[in-house]
Amino acid sequence: MTHRPLHTLALALLTVTLISAGPGDKSPKKSKSAKKSARKLKETVKRLPLDQARQRARLLHDLYETTLLTMHRHYFKPDKKQSIPSHAMEDIFYRINRRWNVKARWLVVSAQAMNIDHQPQNVFEKTAARLLGSGKTKEYEEIKDGTYRRAGPIILFASCIRCHMSQRRNPVAGLVLSLPIKPD
Repeated sequence: MTHRPLHTLALALLTVTLISAGPGDKSPKKSKSAKKSARKLKETVKRLPLDQARQRARLLHDLYETTLLTMHRHYFKPDKKQSIPSHAMEDIFYRINRRWNVKARWLVVSAQAMNIDHQPQNVFEKTAARLLGSGKTKEYEEIKDGTYRRAGPIILFASCIRCHMSQRRNPVAGLVLSLPIKPD
């Protein structure tokens, strides 16, 4: 089985480039539809207060830096057996949790679980898996006991489906994020 860590790394770097590009940046000529899409995106982007923007930028910087380092550690050592992408991502989950107190875990939704630890473990996760698997919602969230929890779908592409065979036409995995919040 071949994994494509370079695609993941390229996507992360492209995202960083897109986020860091400002409205005054000169870029190659775009088609009319690309300009229209960019304008529409600009109109829907919510502006953040400076302190939130700084915090989000620090989080994203840590996330992208950790992703880059993890990809190199897992996929670019000639004598090391390559690990599966979701396992490599768990290293990223660990580091972001230590730095930002954001817990993340994979969630089985409608694909075959490759790890029994990814099965839904509580009422929130079971409900999230059911709703995300139905395709009727793009996220499920809960605020309880000083914690904000969000579950969102991870769409599995052809390269993923080879291992995560499923009876469903469009298998979906999930990602659960938990963050401590201040009480109202």
